[in-house]
Amino acid sequence: MSIKKIQAFPEVTTVILGDDDSVKSVIQEYYDAKKVKEHIKSCIQSVRKYDKMGYYNLAKPEFVSEVITTFTNLELSKKDVIRVNNFMEIKGSTECNRVWQLPDETKVQVSQMLSGFEVTYDSENWEDFSVKPLVNNPKSSKTKSAL
Repeated sequence: MSIKKIQAFPEVTTVILGDDDSVKSVIQEYYDAKKVKEHIKSCIQSVRKYDKMGYYNLAKPEFVSEVITTFTNLELSKKDVIRVNNFMEIKGSTECNRVWQLPDETKVQVSQMLSGFEVTYDSENWEDFSVKPLVNNPKSSKTKSAL
């Protein structure tokens, strides 16, 4: 039994830019620790199902590499959230549809507005995990919840 901790940041769904191209709001997929926990639980079930089917025949699946980075909509760092290649709704005077396409200054603003979670898990018994908001999450009204 090995207890480990990671930080996880939900992916961005929407960025709202002001007339001056400053970031007015960032909406991420999750803000509620209970919803993040439910999401991770369903992804653990998916990995367990694939494991029983023999999908992981070369190496035993791991919590972080399979559950978090492959199946969830969570990233391990703010930089990874910025690099996500999914289509996003970016409102404002831009033709961009992904955060990484925005100017560097704007990406920094988005990064500063991201909320995240601390996930504590047992590397042997994945179902024994907890999720809590990071203490340094932004407390700004500019950050809204999608779920």
